[in-house]
Amino acid sequence: MDRRNFIKTAAASLSIFGCLNFNEESILQEVKERLSQRKRIRDLGIKLGDMEPGPHNAITDVRGIKVGHFTKSHGSGSNAVRTGVTVILPHSDNIYENNLFASYFNLNGWGEMTGIVSITHTGKLQTPIFLTGTYNVGIVYDAALEYLKRENPEMGDSERMVFPVVAECFDDFLSDTRARQISKQEVFEAIEKASDGLVEEGAVGGGTGMTAFGFKGGIGTSSRKVDGKYMVGVLVMANTGSRNELRIDGVPVGKEIKGFRYERGKPKSIILIAATDAPLLPFQLKKMAKRVAMGLAQTGAISHTGSGDIILSFSTGNIIPRRKSSLFHRLKSINDFWITPLYQATVEATHEAILNALTKAETTIGKDGNIAYGIPLDQLESIMKKYRRIGENQ
Repeated sequence: MDRRNFIKTAAASLSIFGCLNFNEESILQEVKERLSQRKRIRDLGIKLGDMEPGPHNAITDVRGIKVGHFTKSHGSGSNAVRTGVTVILPHSDNIYENNLFASYFNLNGWGEMTGIVSITHTGKLQTPIFLTGTYNVGIVYDAALEYLKRENPEMGDSERMVFPVVAECFDDFLSDTRARQISKQEVFEAIEKASDGLVEEGAVGGGTGMTAFGFKGGIGTSSRKVDGKYMVGVLVMANTGSRNELRIDGVPVGKEIKGFRYERGKPKSIILIAATDAPLLPFQLKKMAKRVAMGLAQTGAISHTGSGDIILSFSTGNIIPRRKSSLFHRLKSINDFWITPLYQATVEATHEAILNALTKAETTIGKDGNIAYGIPLDQLESIMKKYRRIGENQ
């Protein structure tokens, strides 16, 4: 987008924010300042649940997990591209050779996550996890296979075949989805950029073109410590919900927010990935995945019929070598009667991850001049104070 069109569109956007001075320099400064003010939900003083987050409050607090993004944003009008890919590397070793237990839960299946039949059958995760826009799935799947083949030259015979996990949400409101402009090289770049520690959130990677609850959505993450021993982390690609559904810590925020033109479109999807270092077996991970759905429900989302709400959970607590000469695996598992704290951690981390996707995402202008506004943090703080969730009266 050229500078003049950006200024023109930004002016329209900022008029809703209350900006009255429309000279170019003031608008540019206002945009710059507002982008720098995006915060995570906890940084606004809004603390969700009772458990303590990990050091980065991210899925990467589960040791060994890395996250990488490639963000693609260019063009304007009908040809605007606002898309990307996010990759989760499940542990620091070769996931193809050293598998992890995993499970899957389909809350509402109007969407796609490749590889789930294999996961359901074997109970194992054998590839990285990729998140992207709907029409990019084939390209990302091809790139994932090429990457795995490059890292594992012997891959391919009947006993060593693999099905990459690629999940999608429809980013059509902001991006020219039919252009399918993600390339294999850009998928490789996301893998190369993957790192532990802090995770970039909001309008990045696979979340670049996503909207949620009538505002800009995208990538969000959070974590919780469990009994000083284990960690639960969640990462989401949020593209779901209607404005009037949004609730934060029980507060009907979506109904309270004023202004910000909202085009009511078909609610789309959300992909939710939960991870833990607690040694869980596939049947336990299935139950953990169902608790992710409870965290989603705390945001007010009702999982519309046209929404693809797909959940994957995995554990790094057991490594299952692909090449195993012995007849038995030696495994660890938490007693099922002691698993409830992990459920609580999952619900809390999911709730917070979705809200981080909202509060970190900045206003984005996309296809056909469509605008997805970043949720107004000043109004959000005022509303939460009104309901005594933050401030002196909480």
